[in-house]
Amino acid sequence: MKKYILLLITPLVLVGCAKGVIPIPDMVYPERNSNIYSEESYGLYPQEYKTILKNYLMNKLPYPDDARVEFVNKPGKLSINQLGNTYTGYRVCLSINARNQKNIFTGYKTHLFIIKDGVVSLHLFDSGLLKIPFELCVEVDDTKSILIDEIDTESTIDKMDDVIIRDIPKQDSNIRDIFLSCIVDETERTFVFNENKQSFYEAIGLDKLNYSVKFSKTHIFASNEERDEILINRVSGTTTFTRDSKISEGKCSLLDQTKF
Repeated sequence: MKKYILLLITPLVLVGCAKGVIPIPDMVYPERNSNIYSEESYGLYPQEYKTILKNYLMNKLPYPDDARVEFVNKPGKLSINQLGNTYTGYRVCLSINARNQKNIFTGYKTHLFIIKDGVVSLHLFDSGLLKIPFELCVEVDDTKSILIDEIDTESTIDKMDDVIIRDIPKQDSNIRDIFLSCIVDETERTFVFNENKQSFYEAIGLDKLNYSVKFSKTHIFASNEERDEILINRVSGTTTFTRDSKISEGKCSLLDQTKF
């Protein structure tokens, strides 16, 4: 009986001692390292940083398929100290809303990545014991700061917030008509589409046969009232024509302009 009593009491004593010896951890903050390093210390600029982070998150997140991601900034040189270690490379911050191990969305949280020579060497995110300081995700320009005494109290809020916005000319990609020459059943057919205008038609002599159209990055799907359907692979140029349940395969070539 005494042995059983001792076994029951001993764990309680250990737990009580542990609470007195091991302190409850406080909030942890990674800190910016103010040391000056050579250009080589940061590694190569990650030109493919979006691909690097995409592949990393696909492997690390429990449920990556429906995670929502927003890029906070572009890569910038940064060296930080975290739990006694120093990490130097290019910093990218993301705001991510993903499901945790319990299959529950956590809400948007700040994630900080250090990329060096194409590899994520550090990944930190806001959690119960870790907080990503705002200053680590932005480049602060001290030359734009002023003293409190220098605040212009005469200006109204409206004038202080006035910002001159210059018109940026729109890119002309996908605005012009694109011509397709398609061979199906040894017959040449000419199509014209304009993704910006969501238009697609077949040129038959001087006439047009209009189609309803849907565009994706890889395919064009067009159909008309006669239940003709055209599916064009934008990558390979292979084409499937369907009329009255008869399916024919063809090949389309992209022409930048008419020949004459």
